[in-house]
Amino acid sequence: MNNVDFVIKLGGSAITDKKSPLTANIKVIENIAFELSSIKKLPSIIIVYGGGSFGHFIANKYIHNGKIISSIGVAEIHSAMLTLTEIITSYFIKYKLPVFPINSSSSFILSNGELNSFIKPIEYSLNNNLIPIIGGDVILSEKDVRILSGDKIASFLAKEFNAKTLAFGTDVDGIILDNKILHKVRLSEIENIIPKIKVNQIDVTGGMVNKLLEIKNYIASGGRKAIIFNITRFGMLTKLLLGEENIGTEVDKD
Repeated sequence: MNNVDFVIKLGGSAITDKKSPLTANIKVIENIAFELSSIKKLPSIIIVYGGGSFGHFIANKYIHNGKIISSIGVAEIHSAMLTLTEIITSYFIKYKLPVFPINSSSSFILSNGELNSFIKPIEYSLNNNLIPIIGGDVILSEKDVRILSGDKIASFLAKEFNAKTLAFGTDVDGIILDNKILHKVRLSEIENIIPKIKVNQIDVTGGMVNKLLEIKNYIASGGRKAIIFNITRFGMLTKLLLGEENIGTEVDKD
């Protein structure tokens, strides 16, 4: 299994307009592609992306107790995510980035409540100097269909590929409490921080709270450091990939 330098999650709040259904934030997507293309020696990366206004608005119509309760709802959510995939891919190709989209609905299933994966396509794309990109989507089990969040995929792949850094690119500057950015957070502090964060009810996958929970589980199970940063600020992605400090909130072991 390849080791990678970064698993980068492009947050749905950053790459789409969550207030407008099926609306991509083209400026942010293009800036991300431009920044990646401008780095002379790009580190090894896996890119994951959230559904934003392409997934969450539709999912909210059909989700109940975590399950998608309509077959046509499954089809609509999956179709919307395919559309977002095409938009992201087109801008990456515009900037000569060799992206390789991988369908999470065909790579992950739930079996007896456990997440099972077929991630050889990701490994092989890295072997062939491609940049694998994979988004949150619907996921099948024996009896029902659920949402698999980009946050879950990102933390899972960061562990599988022993990433040096798991990075969540959002539309905020990190974890902000009392109008101050928490630049450093320890694993043991996460439980005390979560109750202070307002949950965005539009986000069916849990927003910032879910990111912190994923980070907590990731680091507790042997993962390395994680960073939450503002990817909508031009230049911050470049700073992340070049290893600069204090670009957001960094979470480490105790």
